[in-house]
Amino acid sequence: MDQPQSEEDFEMRSFLEKCLKGSPGELLRAVPGRETYAVETPRGANWVVKRFNSAWWLRSQAKREFDAISALRALGISVPRPLAYIERGGGSLLAMERISSGSTLREALATTATAESERLMAQLLELVLSLHSAGWHHRDLYLHHILVDARGELVLIDLGRARRPLWVRRRWFAKDIAALLFWTPREVSDRERLRFLIRYMNGMKMLKRGERRRFIMDVLLRRERMARHRPRHGESAEWGPA
Repeated sequence: MDQPQSEEDFEMRSFLEKCLKGSPGELLRAVPGRETYAVETPRGANWVVKRFNSAWWLRSQAKREFDAISALRALGISVPRPLAYIERGGGSLLAMERISSGSTLREALATTATAESERLMAQLLELVLSLHSAGWHHRDLYLHHILVDARGELVLIDLGRARRPLWVRRRWFAKDIAALLFWTPREVSDRERLRFLIRYMNGMKMLKRGERRRFIMDVLLRRERMARHRPRHGESAEWGPA
């Protein structure tokens, strides 16, 4: 049974039902099985809705992402505010606040001056450490899945695959870090990348030389694997010096 958390009346429930069909607003992205729209509600609020066109077992994709976002917000991690989800037959829909954003983090790092780039990298480090220290891994931690909002703060999005397993495995953290390095634009210097990785390992209490060496090798191996794979949905990555 779906529980749209922020609905105040039947009008809003009807609006969510309509979003399951047709084109509810501006199409932001479409990949097999999922469409993302920017919509304006009957009361003038700006939302993002993700429509999933596939069946589920136990929990729909909309419910999974709603739960992940809710849990991360409770931890104080910067993610969009989840508003509602509904499940209907072979489809489901998630509604969340729309972040007022000038760019993705990848775009910002490619165009900002050194001082601003360092500020953003420091904020990225804090965001990733908050996520991983709580036992969560994103599984799609690419720089275009992090927005720079109107205040210049980072917001983590696309949390449909985020998980907090019962047993924490460093390999999932290594995959997240590899994804960040893979999508880092050339404009980010070798020094900034190395400093980020060292500070990350310090923050995660990876202090032994052997442990650090194994983690770095795992990150580099996973990054190389990503480079050999063809993008699933037409994305392109920029390899800069690591």
